Amino acid sequence: MKKINQSIIAICLGLCSLTSCKEDVPTYEENNDTREQAWLSVQKAANGVQDLVLFPQIEERKDAFRVNYGGVGYPAEDIEVTFTQDPLALDSVNRVRELSGLEPYLPFPAGSYSIDKSSAVIKAGTTNSDYLTITYNPTDFDLSKQYMLALKADNTIGYKFRSGSSTILYLAAVIEKAHAKTGWTAKVSSIHTGESTGVPGAIVDGNTATFWHTPYDAAAPNFPHWAEIDFAGEIYVTKIGLTKRQGNSTGFKTFDILGSKDGTTWITLAENQVMQQFEDAMQTFDIEPQYLKKIKLNLKDNFGTHAYTHLAEVDALGY
Repeated sequence: MKKINQSIIAICLGLCSLTSCKEDVPTYEENNDTREQAWLSVQKAANGVQDLVLFPQIEERKDAFRVNYGGVGYPAEDIEVTFTQDPLALDSVNRVRELSGLEPYLPFPAGSYSIDKSSAVIKAGTTNSDYLTITYNPTDFDLSKQYMLALKADNTIGYKFRSGSSTILYLAAVIEKAHAKTGWTAKVSSIHTGESTGVPGAIVDGNTATFWHTPYDAAAPNFPHWAEIDFAGEIYVTKIGLTKRQGNSTGFKTFDILGSKDGTTWITLAENQVMQQFEDAMQTFDIEPQYLKKIKLNLKDNFGTHAYTHLAEVDALGY
């Protein structure tokens, strides 16, 4: 009897020893089926508005996104997350814009995008879903307008999303801006050499306090005058910006804008444009958007009877 008891004790000790040798699974590695301590997040929704690239307007671009799981441990079951358009989210954004005096975003043009699948799955025991890919065609968008697409994530098994992390806002728009003038050079019809500010480089130096000036002595050349700008390469131009000599209203009035795609052949971009005589800020003039290497200003007349003219700055706006 004593031997039997000793055997039982030995077996129990052995089992206890085996049990104590087995490592406990940390809480953060356990599978978890509660919804109270778990949440989902679409990373690109949490990161704010996502800018899509429209320019240059190639046939096709892509962007990928997925869903993350957060909480104690890992999900004990697969979590399927579906994505659908959310017109209410777009309406909400546009209400804010309209209150701020801004134009509302347009919905993406029909047929301009597709998504490779409507849902993504976070597998049990993992924290990230597979990727979804949106494919969009920049050529379907009007670059003069701004568009937005809202994609909302959802699931049918009760998981909540972190605040601000369920709807991706895709913005498709280009921002027109003045091109950098690095390497730009200028040639002009004539120069008033008596002043250091009269040189042609003054119109591309980014400084409105300097200016190009034609001669104004008795033998000075009369209109027309001209100024030619070399962009030192090809840039995409949508507008030409001109800034007149500051605090002076005796410059040129009417002018034409010419452009060159190859640096040699000139085409007319805009005719009989008129400067605002008393406007010191940059004045912009529309042209057909296109790639250009050079522009030329043909200056036709003056606001008064002067034969001379002057100009502070030339800019090219575009993408």
